Amino acid sequence: MRGLSDIMAELLEGSEHDLSQVPRTPEERSEARKRLELARMAVKNCQVCLDTGFVHPLKDNGKVDYSLTVPCVCVRQEAERKQKERLLKYCELPAKAEGMTFASFRRSKETEEAYRASLALAKGDYEPTFLTLTGPTNHGKTHLLVSVCNYRLQQGKLAKYAYVPYLLDELRAGFKKNGDESYFSRYNVFLNVPLLALDDLGTENDTPWAQEHLDELVDYRVMHKLQTIVTTNLPWKSLPFRVASRLKREGEVIIIGGPEYAAVKSK
Repeated sequence: MRGLSDIMAELLEGSEHDLSQVPRTPEERSEARKRLELARMAVKNCQVCLDTGFVHPLKDNGKVDYSLTVPCVCVRQEAERKQKERLLKYCELPAKAEGMTFASFRRSKETEEAYRASLALAKGDYEPTFLTLTGPTNHGKTHLLVSVCNYRLQQGKLAKYAYVPYLLDELRAGFKKNGDESYFSRYNVFLNVPLLALDDLGTENDTPWAQEHLDELVDYRVMHKLQTIVTTNLPWKSLPFRVASRLKREGEVIIIGGPEYAAVKSK
C-alpha cells in the first residue's frame, strides 16, 4: 500500500522544477490543502476497520451482520494499552523494574521457597495476608517483590510499590499538597490497594510518627485481609515489635540465605 509520503509526492510532483506548479493564489493554496487532506484520509492505519473504530460481526452462518456493529480489534488493543499505562503509572515501580520478572529471576535451592510463594501470591493462589522476605542484601528479595507487581500489572490488576522510607516522606510532604498528592489521598491508596509491596521495611527513620503510621497501615490491611508483600534486610528482632508480630501471625516469613543473588547462576 502506498504511504502518505508517496501520495504527497505525486500531488506536488514537478513543483520543485516547475514554478508554475506551486500554489500561489489563496484559491490554489486552499485547493492544495484539500487535496493533501484527501491524501491523508486515504492512508489508513487499521486495514480491518479503515480507522472507523468498528466492524460488522459475522453471523453463525458466516455471513456479515450489517445490522450490528462491534468495536474493532484496534480499538480494544488501544484501550488495553492505555489501561496498562495507567496501571503502571499508579504502581510507581522503581527504575529498571521492567526487567524484574519471574522469568528473569535466577532460581536456586536457597531462593526456591521464596520464588514459589511470591509466584503464588502474584497468581492469587496464596492464602495468607502477608508474605515477608527477609535476609541479607543482594539476595533477590526486591526482584521477587517487583516480579509480583509486574505479574499483576500484566493481568490488568492493581498493585502498588512503595520503598518504605520514601512512603513516609511522601506522606509528610502531602500535608502541604492538595488533590491526589495530598496526605489523605496518598495514605488512602496505601491503605486500600488490593496488593501492596513494601520494600526495605526497617530502613525508615525510627520516629514515633513513622512507627504510628506503619502500625496503622499494617493493622488496617490485616483487618481488611488485603495482601501485602514485604522485604527487609534487618534481623527479625530489630523490626518494630507490633509490626513484626503481625507480619508473622498473619502471614509467612521466608528467610533467603546462601550466596549473594548476583553470584547465582541460571539453571
